[in-house]
Order: sequence, then C-alpha cells, then structure tokens
Amino acid sequence: MTTSGVPVDGSAAAYIQHGMRAHETRELVGLRRFVAMCSHLSATAAQQTELEPILRFFAANTRSSAAVLDRGLEVLAAAGETGAEEIVARTRAQAGTTGLKGVLAAVARNRRALRLPGHERDGSVVIAPVSVGDEIAGYLVSVARPDDDPAGIDPDLILLAAEHTALVCGVMLGREIVVAAAAGRARRELIEGLLRHRGQDDGEAAQWAKHLGYDENRPHAVLAVALSTGDRAASQPAVEGLLTRLAGDAILSARSDEVVAIVPAPTATGDAVERARRIATSCVRELDEHGLSVTAVGIGNAYKAASEISVSYSEARRAVAAAKRMGPGRITLFAELGIHRLLLRFPDPTELRAFADDVLGRLVREDETAGTEYLTTLSVYFKGLCSPTRAAKELHVHPNTVVYRLRRIEEITGLRLDLQRDRLMMEMAVEILEGTSAR
Repeated sequence: MTTSGVPVDGSAAAYIQHGMRAHETRELVGLRRFVAMCSHLSATAAQQTELEPILRFFAANTRSSAAVLDRGLEVLAAAGETGAEEIVARTRAQAGTTGLKGVLAAVARNRRALRLPGHERDGSVVIAPVSVGDEIAGYLVSVARPDDDPAGIDPDLILLAAEHTALVCGVMLGREIVVAAAAGRARRELIEGLLRHRGQDDGEAAQWAKHLGYDENRPHAVLAVALSTGDRAASQPAVEGLLTRLAGDAILSARSDEVVAIVPAPTATGDAVERARRIATSCVRELDEHGLSVTAVGIGNAYKAASEISVSYSEARRAVAAAKRMGPGRITLFAELGIHRLLLRFPDPTELRAFADDVLGRLVREDETAGTEYLTTLSVYFKGLCSPTRAAKELHVHPNTVVYRLRRIEEITGLRLDLQRDRLMMEMAVEILEGTSAR
C-alpha cells in the first residue's frame, strides 16, 4: 500500500529508496533539460545575428532575467521581467564589500561563471564572462526570481548553462567584430582608391565614391591634416574625433601620419574650400585648447567629379608641404599658394634660402643691424601691386618714406625695381624668406 506514491508499510529503508529514486529522477530531468538548452543555443547561434533571442531563450528556461553588458557596463541586450537597469543595480548590490569591479575582475581572471548569493527577498545573481578570442568582451548577468525554483535545474547546471550562453554570445559578438572589421577595411580601401585614383576609368571612381556616400551634385575639397611626430598617438584620434563632429558628412581616412577629410560643400552651389577652411580653423583651435597640435593643414581645390578627388588630395598635400615651411599649425589653401607652387618643386629648402640670401642677404643684415624695415617695406610694396601709395597706407607712413626706402633697397642690393628681371628675383626672394622664416 502506498499513499501519494510513498510506502506506508513502515519501512524506513523503502521510504529512503523512494526519495533517492525521486531525487535521481529530478536530476536526470534537469540534466536532460540542460543538454537540450545547450543544444538549442548552439543551433540558434548559427541562425541568429542578434543577442536578444539568445537571452530570451536562456531567461525563459532558467526563470530569470538576463543581460549582456560590455566592459564599460553598457547594456548590449536584455531579456526577462527585470529591466536591464535593475539587473545591474541588483548585481551591484549583491556584490557586497568586494564591489562590482572586484567581482567582474574575478570572473574575467578565472574565466568561469560565478554566483552571488541573494537575500531571502532576492534571487541569486550569476555572472559569466563573454569572451571573444582571448579577450573578455563583456559579461552575461542573470538574476533569478526570488524564492523560485530555477526551472527544475540544479544550481550548478544553471552556472554551466550561463557559461554556455555567454560562450554563444561571445561567438556572435566575435562575428559582429569580424564583419565590422571587414567593412572598415573595405571602406579604407575604397577611400584609398578614391584618393590615389590615376586611371582613365572615371566610372570606377564614381562607383567607389557611391559606396562611400559621395554626392557628385556637390563640390568636394580635400582637407589634409599632417600630424605632429611627437604626439601622433594622442593627436590622431583627437583630430579624427573633431573632424567627425565638425563635419559629420565628410568622408574621413586616418593614416599613420595624417588625417584626410573629403569635405562636401553645404549645397550644390556652395563653397567646399571655404567650409573646409572653417572646419580646419575650428579643429586647430580646439586641439590647441587641449594642448595638442598638428604640423600643418592643407586644403585642395573643390571638384564635383569623384575622379578628380585625387587631384584635390594631391593639391592638399602640396599645400601641407608649403605650410610646413611657413611654421607649425599653418592652414594653407592650394589656391592661395601663388609662386610657392613653383618653389615646392625644390625638395630641399636650403637651396631656396641660398638663392634668397644671394639676392636679399645684405638687405636682411641691414635690417638686423640698423633696425630698418626694408624687407617688410619690399614685401608690402609687392603685395600692393608695386604701388608706393598703397604700401604707404598699409605701413602707416608717408609715400615719400616708401620711395626713400625703395631707393635705399636698390642701393643695398644692387638691383633695380624698374627692371622686370631684377624685380622678379627680389619678389621670389621675399616669398622664400617669408615662407621659411618660421622654420
């Protein structure tokens, strides 16, 4: 005779045997459910691209709420009755004196799931590391319902289930990282192709540009920022971040020694070069406020056709080369280079300075010893279209003073301003001295 399946013959041994069989049955059922869970999760990983369905299945089968957090404790996905913020708060509270950081450090170090015991009114918390390769990418956090049977599965199996779920999440995150890296690599190659395009197939460049979001209805100008040698590790991400914020619609490419932006005009008839200048000015100013600097900034001319972006890039790099000769942090437009476009043909500035010294060296030394302003007067005179009146107005002196200084300049240099050959030599020498004086 039995009552509710329990022997009533008074045999204690029979009662114990029945209890053992019932316990073994529960363990076997729990183990089967655990194996089924793991099999389902593994199969789902091959089909799913999102973390949430994985967590939803885990939470439903363990009667818990679960979330995947990144290393900064930002929620990547969550499922279950308890919200993500509450999951993090409960985990932080149950970490006790060790603190959440200490608990996560232990989980990462041991690479095993860990259970934080709960109070009577709270369920336990399980934390498992989410690994991508050899790196810990985040954590799976599971919060059990208070005073609830964990789905008929042994608590130790719950730990193993959490570890397996975290493993599946790691596989999916790794897949996303690989895809993102491949996409980033492809994008860099497309930008590189656009900047270096030298072929005759304009359609190929147009296709590359289309994939990058390039709008051929608007002019584009290339902005090249040459990074300082000493602090590239800090300045490169800073420059890239600033350009992203200041010109969100620009196409960016970060390299080891420069950051390049293909800047579109605001409208189809807008000025891309002027916009690039404003962006560069703001970028250099903000970098300076944070104690960072760049070697130089160059801006090429604006073009609409994608096949001509390589021309703008080449111009921007030549503008950078000119800016480097003029001093650190200079912003130079290719369109404003003037005679420097020819001077850039000389890779060694020493040769240029030697020429300038031959032409105006005695004038420079006269200014240094006597405190005169002959070189400044000559520069303003040339910029004022060789008009003594305009030069006098710019220098705030009487026109006769300018005429006197010009006569003295001719006496000191042995050259004549009314002879085209002599005047051209002096003008080139002035440009060289002004372009290299800051270096």
